[in-house]
Amino acid sequence: MRQPKKRLTLVGLCLLAGAVLATQPVQGAPLGDAKRLFEQKKYAEAKAILEPLVAAEPGNSSAAYYLGMTYYRQGGPASLDRAKQWLGQALKLAPDDAGYLAEYAGVCLMMADRDSSFSLALEGRDDMTRAISINPDDFEAREGLMSFYAKAPWPLGDTNRAFEMAAYVSTRDPRRGAKDYRALADTLRKSGHPDLAEEAARLAQSLAPAPAH
Repeated sequence: MRQPKKRLTLVGLCLLAGAVLATQPVQGAPLGDAKRLFEQKKYAEAKAILEPLVAAEPGNSSAAYYLGMTYYRQGGPASLDRAKQWLGQALKLAPDDAGYLAEYAGVCLMMADRDSSFSLALEGRDDMTRAISINPDDFEAREGLMSFYAKAPWPLGDTNRAFEMAAYVSTRDPRRGAKDYRALADTLRKSGHPDLAEEAARLAQSLAPAPAH
């Protein structure tokens, strides 16, 4: 026979609520203070808050993200490696966050360029592509991919995809698209594609004519 349920007393409810809250990442004052310091470019001070915070709250994706971005912005010999570590942790906790994906991918691509690493280039390209699939209007992610596709050697490079990235931006923001096409023209010229560079420059001019000198 089913036993009647016992009613929780007020004290019991308070204890239960406390137990539930104790398992949740805290998004309170320390993280808010770290964000403000990060925005003020006070990276050493932000890191001093974030490092103990991620240790105390291993499930706090925002804290891991801001620690990774703090390492990246602060710079230094190991900045990219530490940024990848903590941005990767944030991504494990929130795998469908387009912002985390894009920043992680960008770091991977920079490390790939630094280390001439095919695997990091592949990882960065694929994660940036996934970030765009989640948030198609992330122009910075599209511009990162545009640059990657224009510069990368075969089989990673793809000039058609580079033009696709610039074309999408130009349909949403013609002025920004013109800047992207001009950047693409410069990259293609340096990469030994003068005809494609001319095409990108022509498209830029059609969107926003360059001022006469």
